[in-house]
Amino acid sequence: MYLIEQGCARLCLLDSDGRETSTQFFFEGEIVSSIESLLTGLPSAQSLITLETCRLRVLEGAAIKARVQQEPALQAELQAFTLQRLVNYVDLYTSAIAKSPTQRYQALLAAHQQRLERIPLHILASFLGVSAVHLSRIRRKLKDTPSADAL
Repeated sequence: MYLIEQGCARLCLLDSDGRETSTQFFFEGEIVSSIESLLTGLPSAQSLITLETCRLRVLEGAAIKARVQQEPALQAELQAFTLQRLVNYVDLYTSAIAKSPTQRYQALLAAHQQRLERIPLHILASFLGVSAVHLSRIRRKLKDTPSADAL
């Protein structure tokens, strides 16, 4: 488990052709971990890659498990953290099915505009499941379209 004290990192997967797909981004004050690895002791299928210079605090799995046994409040926090990650993955899955790349990009802009500025466009494109060229077209179209707020 890692606590990101400074910087930005991403989780990504490699497909059989060696292409990376980003699955989640993490910023200061956030915890990133592989619950599967924590529970099974096996390496995760996902890789953690920094996008900026990062300062991480490493929390060893064995130490976490020992503290959870001794501190019920920590067990509740870990369970809440795990459930929140599950909610994030369900949202990612359902939005990939139900929303267009443009809608997903607009939702990210609305919720995390300052954070998006820290993510290179080709990596953001992989997260949205489009090419960098397609993301560029989406951004240009949104820039050229008057917003409903301006009307």
